[in-house]
Amino acid sequence: MNVVDLFSGAGGLSYGFKEAGFNIIAGIDKEENFIKAFDKSHEEVEAIVADLSEESVQNLLNERGITSEDVDIIVGGPPCKGFSTVGDRKKSDDRNKLVVKFADTLNRLEPAAFVMENVTGLKSMEDEEGNLVIDELKDIFEEYGYRIKYKVLEATDYGVPQKRKRLFIVGMRNGLNNFSWPEPTHISKDSLEKYSNSRKNFYVTVDEAISDLPNLEAGEQAKEHRNDAATEYQEEMRAGKESVLNHKTPNHSDKIIERLSHVPQGGNHKDLPEEFQLSGGYSNIYGRLDSDKPADTITANFGCVSAPGKFIHPHNNRALTVREGARLQSFPDYYEFFGNQN
Repeated sequence: MNVVDLFSGAGGLSYGFKEAGFNIIAGIDKEENFIKAFDKSHEEVEAIVADLSEESVQNLLNERGITSEDVDIIVGGPPCKGFSTVGDRKKSDDRNKLVVKFADTLNRLEPAAFVMENVTGLKSMEDEEGNLVIDELKDIFEEYGYRIKYKVLEATDYGVPQKRKRLFIVGMRNGLNNFSWPEPTHISKDSLEKYSNSRKNFYVTVDEAISDLPNLEAGEQAKEHRNDAATEYQEEMRAGKESVLNHKTPNHSDKIIERLSHVPQGGNHKDLPEEFQLSGGYSNIYGRLDSDKPADTITANFGCVSAPGKFIHPHNNRALTVREGARLQSFPDYYEFFGNQN
């Protein structure tokens, strides 16, 4: 079945669908560097740079010889800043309207099914009149002929070494009789389920995900592996590739490196000695990853140690490299990313 990926970014959803046996025929995003990564990692797929707030998906596809009859499934993650529970939630954020644009594309192309993913805040976000956005979307999808199901899924439950909850909305034109949510494949080491007859694996930890990558200090770079893969996850991410892409560490000043050295695994700036304490900022900055647990949510600012979250390497006094961040999001090593280090 043919899949078109809207707001594709570098193509994470496309990668998942490709691995599941689907045929990706196009990806669209307005960021050139994202599409450059998409294009390099998805051969023979139309990689389109376009702002979907201004352009018609149908026209963009038609210009490349793709008709509505060629499209079986549409997937996508419309920009979600306005819905996010992190920071200020803005009802009037223009990017919120792109969710409706996604629905409008379904109405025009009429694919057999769609999958939309977004932040969990979409479930509780209200419009200017106080109506739940998710209820309005449900009404729109049903008006366009789709019966939907939606559910919040946790990435760690499916073998991703990162705690990340996302809302998934699945719709089918002929009802949902043949759709069911996938059962989790992984559990926490602390789960009581481990005492049952469960065959589930334990969550993939940070070290299990990235420990085979060349060990770097601040300001260093490596382009070749120095160690063998030590875990099944590492072997899967390497996919037979011996070179290492995007594995360059940020430069940190001596003062920053000294400050980082005082942050324990799982800790943040609150654990710093008084002389290194910060006078302001978010409460969870300068966070260090715990090597024996999945990573916290990887955000767009993971290359910055002072960003909210845990982006300090578990063993070295530096921020994560792009490759380490990609590994923690389950992007395979053949993915090459472009743009600045963040």
